[in-house]
Amino acid sequence: MGDEITAKKSSALNRLKTVRGHLDGIIRMVESDAYCVDVMKQISAVQSSLERVNRVMLHNHLETCFSAAVLDGRGQAAIEELIDAVKFTPALTGPHAQLGGGAVGEPAVGELTDTSAV
Repeated sequence: MGDEITAKKSSALNRLKTVRGHLDGIIRMVESDAYCVDVMKQISAVQSSLERVNRVMLHNHLETCFSAAVLDGRGQAAIEELIDAVKFTPALTGPHAQLGGGAVGEPAVGELTDTSAV
């Protein structure tokens, strides 16, 4: 289990370092008056990378700290803490979030879709 945690930590750190480099590039773009739409696209790419890191961190937290809290009888407190941590994370809580395992943008199991516009 220790190797898996180390791999997740390494993955998160590598992604964050990549984001840091990407942000430096965006700053240079703004400083050099790059086309706004190009800057916006790069910002979206960074946001997407940060969302991926956040999912890695969430997965790690659920497997380690959260599980330990539940086993120690502190499950409700752990749930409240986790809800508080993710409530401002649109990728996890937004209108298209699929906490049940589906990909973002895919209808949830049992969700009705309006086909009248097709």
